[in-house]
Amino acid sequence: MKTKRSYISAAAAALLFVASCGSQTDKGSGNASQSVTVTPEALQEGICDTLRFGRMRRGETAVKSLRAVNGGKAPMVLLRHVTSCGCIALEYDRRPTAPEASTEIRCEFDSHGQQGWQMKLVEFYFADSARPLKLYVEAEVE
Repeated sequence: MKTKRSYISAAAAALLFVASCGSQTDKGSGNASQSVTVTPEALQEGICDTLRFGRMRRGETAVKSLRAVNGGKAPMVLLRHVTSCGCIALEYDRRPTAPEASTEIRCEFDSHGQQGWQMKLVEFYFADSARPLKLYVEAEVE
């Protein structure tokens, strides 16, 4: 059983991850949607974001969306992704995204077999970029 101190250490580590990642939430309508702007410069520097699922019951499956906005001057092509866990399923359009347009990435987190605080990593690889967009998926499974 983990001590209170180890949970505090884990929370502090999560805050460091989150603080180093640029996160934006668009609250224009009643339905908030999270977005990240992808530019060649941001990918070169190393861009990351966190998708928070909050508290979940063990065995529950939840879905969140991330809007990837093309902030570059050329079409953006999302080639592939790599996940750190089989508990994450992704759906996205593989067609090029025009400059200033966006594409939706649907992320499904399956908490079967998970317990406690979870932080998973998904890396998205774009054409013409050696560095991925890192997306951390976070949840508290009860």
